[in-house]
Amino acid sequence: MPSPTSTLRVQPPTSNVQSLISSMTLEQKVGQVMLVGFDGTTLAPEFRDDLTQLHIGGVIYYERNVQSPSQVAQLNGELQKLAKQNGDPALFLTIDQEGGIVTRMRENKGFVEFPGQMAIGATGDANNARRIAQAMASEMLALGFNMDLTPDLDVNNNPSNPIIGTRSFGSNPKRVAELGTAFIDGMQSAGMIAIGKHFPGHGDTGVDSHISLPTVPHDRARLESVEFVPFKAAMQANVAGIMSAHITFPAIDSTPGLAATLSPKVLTDLIRGEMKYDGLVMTDELTMGALATSGYPAPQAASAALKAGADILLFQTGYAMHRQVHAMLVDHVKRGVIPQARLDEAVRRVLSAKEKFGLLTADGRPPTANIALTAAKTISREVALQAVTLVRDDAKLVPLKPDAKLLVVETGAYGLGTLLGATTMQVAANTKKSEIDSILQIAKEGRTVIIATSDAARNPGQVDLVATLKSVNVPTIIIATRSPYDIMYLKNVTTYIATYGNNPPMIEAVAAVLTGKVKGQGRLPVEIP
Repeated sequence: MPSPTSTLRVQPPTSNVQSLISSMTLEQKVGQVMLVGFDGTTLAPEFRDDLTQLHIGGVIYYERNVQSPSQVAQLNGELQKLAKQNGDPALFLTIDQEGGIVTRMRENKGFVEFPGQMAIGATGDANNARRIAQAMASEMLALGFNMDLTPDLDVNNNPSNPIIGTRSFGSNPKRVAELGTAFIDGMQSAGMIAIGKHFPGHGDTGVDSHISLPTVPHDRARLESVEFVPFKAAMQANVAGIMSAHITFPAIDSTPGLAATLSPKVLTDLIRGEMKYDGLVMTDELTMGALATSGYPAPQAASAALKAGADILLFQTGYAMHRQVHAMLVDHVKRGVIPQARLDEAVRRVLSAKEKFGLLTADGRPPTANIALTAAKTISREVALQAVTLVRDDAKLVPLKPDAKLLVVETGAYGLGTLLGATTMQVAANTKKSEIDSILQIAKEGRTVIIATSDAARNPGQVDLVATLKSVNVPTIIIATRSPYDIMYLKNVTTYIATYGNNPPMIEAVAAVLTGKVKGQGRLPVEIP
């Protein structure tokens, strides 16, 4: 394997970056490689102390931190003002806004929601990936964000994957690469830092790394032909950063129980040495179960990841934990556990990215709540209409007959029944027998039943519901509102639609397909066994 120092073409730091590194204390340098979550929706005293005393380099928002456009814009402005007052570079203001099921800013709070990546994949159009990314970036930039933890570059070829699924563009590596690079181009051309994830690939796992440590057992040839393809394309397209996965890859590093996030063979030898990538390498969140259950609580995980080659260490909220991590990293650098040169290299990449995107100082355009809602929503809805996939309609139930008596059964508050003006029942995701009996009674009144399923593989009650209705020949339309793989678990389905998500753009789009306003012209971007 090539030596990373001999093959990597490192971009030398500019004089501004080098001067800044030279003037920083060890404590400031450690703070710059930390990107942290927070509690609440305001700059509370504990949060303020966390940022100023640790010289934190970035902040991540979760849905709990978001109230409204005005609240987000105000808080982002206050955060950058605080960084400037503290003598620190501008913060990475980060959000995990993928679209689809991973959405932190929702329409019921005044934002625009977008189709997820598998929905974009179903349109088959790379320009749609670019348009969605540009629209998302424009909204986030106006609010003061400068980094989005997207796109997902995982190739989802495992129907049982519990955590990626519709977050992926699909199961074809080349198509994922094409759509992923278009998405990156759209986002970064607008001025937003994009982070491709989850390297080396989270698409073929059956375990959720938020809970425990998955393993991808494939040999190197398979990884090269599938998992690596989108990441290599993204690196060649100059994606600003890559996020590592909390997964073991024995073909790359055979150390038992060592996640890619903590592996020098992955983060340094592979990414820097073989792939010659000199952008940011960010960890996935370091308190996730995959690390905690394999002997690496957050401080130890942070030290191991930084030493292995990570440049940004991502943490959930927990101010005491942040302090503990910061203190341990400072101590480990002082004692040589982490080489000073490794920390300086990470800080160089952080500051170089901040310089490239205009963040060395906090003097950028002030955030505003005046986001371009109409334009962004138009793009969101146009792409959603192209994504809805009429997989099967042997019973010729779509479009609905104008006089059809309908019963819509939803496994969540999706609003489809309201859009169709239909009788609606909301049931548990794992539908109960009593609910099935009630649905059957209403269905016998000569109704066409529309069932909005959601991850039927993990909810056998949904399977029982469909089987019960089919057994008495009730006309039934299945709408897979999350995983298109639901059809694998449902028998004798004659009309099946995939929406790849249940957020407003996708529910509105499937309603348009059902009523005949548009055809379900999307194509499945995954292979269904």
